[in-house]
Amino acid sequence: MKPKDVLAFAKENKVEIVDLKFVDLPGLWQHFSISTNELNVDLFEQGIGFDGSSIRGFQTIDESDMLLFPDADTAILDPFTQLPTLSLICNVRDPLTGQAYSRDPRFVAQKAEKYLQSTGVADTSYWGPEIEFYIFDNIRFDQSYNYGFYYIDSEEGAWNTGSDAGPNLGYKPRYKEGYFPVPPMDHQHDLRSEMVRTLEKAGVVVEIHHHEVGTAGQAEIDMRYTTLTKMADQVLLYKYIIKNVGRRHGKTVTMMPKPLFQDNG
Repeated sequence: MKPKDVLAFAKENKVEIVDLKFVDLPGLWQHFSISTNELNVDLFEQGIGFDGSSIRGFQTIDESDMLLFPDADTAILDPFTQLPTLSLICNVRDPLTGQAYSRDPRFVAQKAEKYLQSTGVADTSYWGPEIEFYIFDNIRFDQSYNYGFYYIDSEEGAWNTGSDAGPNLGYKPRYKEGYFPVPPMDHQHDLRSEMVRTLEKAGVVVEIHHHEVGTAGQAEIDMRYTTLTKMADQVLLYKYIIKNVGRRHGKTVTMMPKPLFQDNG
């Protein structure tokens, strides 16, 4: 897709807001939004400024000015916003040199792909990460002078077999027995299906979804393999989509490595 195609796409879909996303050094999406009145070819060719000193791992306050350059090929409609919103993933550049920013993780991925081609070892590197996550119903945590705690709960959790929060219908996968049970033991089949459909509408090819081994809503949704930078973009989009679909249903989705003691992570 070229910039002029993005403009036509925005007009066709009556877009009112443009959301510009980029990756910080730890690997999380950051964003800010502009009016569609500011969406033009110059945005793609000249970029738009932001404060790099407020982004983790980027610039110091005396060298804070940075530029974002949207990638036209990443244009999609955001599935969660109230107003019609166009989402664009951006590359970060230095405003003085015009060069790609060395600490931009997206640039690192692009540079790695170019290096692979320059070595003659291969033309393309394909990546297919297997992403698993938990879907929880209640999360509480706090830390103060005289106490510290975290509390995780799930209607599906094996520890809730004796809960008097009604109605308790049973159907709790036992520890490490969450792999592949059908509903009603699998509480979140429909929720995962909604996540899959939302991913597909955003252009992500999904192969499979299922309950994972862990009790309390451990899940897996697998994407089709693709090239490095494209997959890196898709992983961040994947996290954005499944967390927001979960939130829409009053759930919290986490990719924490090991949220539950003595169960799968």
